[in-house]
Amino acid sequence: MKKTLNAGLWARRVLVYLAGLFCMAMGVVFSARSGLGVSPVGSLANVLYLIARDLSLPEFVNLGNCTTGVYCLYILAELLILRRDFKPRMLLQLLASLLFGQLVNIATALMRPLPDPGSYPVQMLYLLCSIPLVAVGVMLYLAPNIMPTPGDGMSLAISQKSGLSLGAAKTVFDCSMVVISTAVSLLYFRRLMGVREGTVICALFVGFVMRQIQKPCQKPLLAFVQRQDKVQLAVQAAAGGYGVDSRGKPRIIVAIGREFGAGGYEIGRLLAEKLGITFYDRQLNVMAAEQSGLPLEKVEELERHMERELVYDFKNAAYAMTNGELSPEERLFVAQTAVIRKIAAGDESCVIMGRCADWVLYDDPNCFRIFIHAVPKARIDRTMAQYGLDRQEAERQMKNTDLSRSQHYKRFTGRQYGKQEYYHLSVDSSMLGTAASVELIVAALKMWCRVRGTRPLSALEP
Repeated sequence: MKKTLNAGLWARRVLVYLAGLFCMAMGVVFSARSGLGVSPVGSLANVLYLIARDLSLPEFVNLGNCTTGVYCLYILAELLILRRDFKPRMLLQLLASLLFGQLVNIATALMRPLPDPGSYPVQMLYLLCSIPLVAVGVMLYLAPNIMPTPGDGMSLAISQKSGLSLGAAKTVFDCSMVVISTAVSLLYFRRLMGVREGTVICALFVGFVMRQIQKPCQKPLLAFVQRQDKVQLAVQAAAGGYGVDSRGKPRIIVAIGREFGAGGYEIGRLLAEKLGITFYDRQLNVMAAEQSGLPLEKVEELERHMERELVYDFKNAAYAMTNGELSPEERLFVAQTAVIRKIAAGDESCVIMGRCADWVLYDDPNCFRIFIHAVPKARIDRTMAQYGLDRQEAERQMKNTDLSRSQHYKRFTGRQYGKQEYYHLSVDSSMLGTAASVELIVAALKMWCRVRGTRPLSALEP
């Protein structure tokens, strides 16, 4: 029975992998038919195919076989870049190259009845059809994690040897292929053929479109092939040794989420002082920097400027198109999660500000989750007084920070930020003020301790 299940799972993964490669092949053919250029990774193959067609070479020299040939050159380049670090298993990319080339040929045959675009709007329509096809294809072929295509392998090789981030390495590789393809086109045709504005459009938007498709589709797709998201895998690897305390030791971890300008930081600090326990906020940045390997300056920058969803999707598109490397934001989240779990696995009581701690420790019986909110006017007034801003700028910062925090929280936890059902206590600081809010929290903690039958802190004893 077990073998049948394993065979069925393997069959599902292969099926998804092949479906992904075929969608990518359809996208490549659509963009090639548009005449506006293909993505950077396929641009050289497209130019060579057009040269072969101009020279009236045998039909064997078609787009699919040119793609296979260029992909084999990529594998050779990987070997030269990595040298001793080139692993024998990387030769499986040869099989992926042959397979993808033949799927491009099949897609070409299937699309032969479609008319050639006779005007620029129709050309652009063909190109725009290619982008979601390639995006879906990449998402599907990555999900089973069977074997990468040589284009991905080149970006990873450049990143590994140069020390560049994957995003920067992919940019270097893409730009190099565009320059080479442009040079070949100009040398032969004396004009741009096979690499045009469509190449730039594909480079900019395939990863972005893929991220939009991933949001509703990634979880069910990974469940279908029984694989975990790379961020989840990284969290398990980094924090797997720090589990929740199933015994319920007599201690308290207060995890505080807050709206911008609601006074959550001050309330958390005063609460820690009153209880005589550690207040974790900025020192978590130092610990997360050590855990992630990111410079402290980078961690603090990421903390201050959480990216809006659209900006994040554009900036980190390259990371979405690989099963390997995490984006800086993902690395920071993984590191913060590991640090928070390590703290929770110890013996100390503490207060932890933000950083999705309420989600990270949701199943920890020692964690008391609080959300601090306030009416907009009070938040604006506090922001004006604290930072010396006028009302318009304070309101702008409030809205922008709230949106960035909620999108960051949703991105990594899948939950709605500040939703009442995720917290033990929600406090309106504008109604109570800072001192009274702290007293309310202490009173709630005392009652919580009585219900649990524990007295972890003398400050919470009746």
